[in-house]
Amino acid sequence: MESRFAARMSVLVGAGMVASTVAMAVPAVADSGKTTISAGNGTVGVNQVLTATYAGYNATTSCDDEPGAISFDFQISNGVDLGTIAGTCTPVSKGSNTPIATWTATMNWTPSSNGSFFVTTYASEQLLGGTNTVGSAKTKVSIAAAAPSGVPSKPQNLKVTGVSTNSVGLNWNAPSSQGGSAVSGYIVKWTGPTSGQVTVQATNANIGTLSAGSTYTFSVSAANAQGWSDWVSINQNTANAPTPPPVQQQALVGPSWTGGGPKIKSGKWKTFNDTANLDTNAGHEARLSASSRTSSIKSVVFRYDGDFAQVKAVLKPGARSGSFTLVESSPAYPGFTAMRVTRVIKVVK
Repeated sequence: MESRFAARMSVLVGAGMVASTVAMAVPAVADSGKTTISAGNGTVGVNQVLTATYAGYNATTSCDDEPGAISFDFQISNGVDLGTIAGTCTPVSKGSNTPIATWTATMNWTPSSNGSFFVTTYASEQLLGGTNTVGSAKTKVSIAAAAPSGVPSKPQNLKVTGVSTNSVGLNWNAPSSQGGSAVSGYIVKWTGPTSGQVTVQATNANIGTLSAGSTYTFSVSAANAQGWSDWVSINQNTANAPTPPPVQQQALVGPSWTGGGPKIKSGKWKTFNDTANLDTNAGHEARLSASSRTSSIKSVVFRYDGDFAQVKAVLKPGARSGSFTLVESSPAYPGFTAMRVTRVIKVVK
């Protein structure tokens, strides 16, 4: 049996899969569902793809409100534990528009001996209290002896054809020898800050969802009905993410008074700023407002008189004094932070 790492990294090659699935949902938590597994009959030395699913019974459960992520452990009846793969959740409509959280994971298995085997998956949910098994399923597969022929030679002339912050383009030439049968595709895998693998039919691939400014190793293998060729590899850095422009602090003079202040008479207009002082270095004019008014203040209004800003506050009947906070503010603009300048103003009869 090849190593667990090799089993994890394998991909489907050759004949289509014939699923014969027996579901054994054994929920251990209230929000459980149906677990299934599918696998096809195969051949010694040829990768098999095992597909496990878990569908929640609760028709109101979607991926966003599922209590925890589902993962799947894959085991072979000959005692081999292939390991655990995190499931990918997809909301699926159940009869109408009601979504159900449906989790799927695939595991690759390269049988090393022929015969009949049971393949079992155990679905587990990660909750706050720990990991709970929410179901299991198994299916029987028959593995035939390997055909007496060879795998392809490795792909030739692997090179990088394009690089961005999150993707790398690859190209290579077909193997010089197909081996005992025609090349059915190519397996491309990558390792770095993130890892993964894909199967392609052409002699090129574009690998996306990579991390910016990071080093990756890309490897390619050719496959036929007998297995995989040796790997050919290349290293490549993704491009660095662009540096955002620096953010500046907006500048504003703040409330300044003409002819004394900050005290105003009730019901009288008071000039407090040249409008040029209200302009910020972001190219916008500050906004005027009043906050924290005492209960004795009836109203506060603002206006422009020529090139000057004015304010008028009115006391309530019977009140002799009060106060409010004069606010000059400007929201954030591209390249500039928000700004706010205040001053407490006293209002007298």
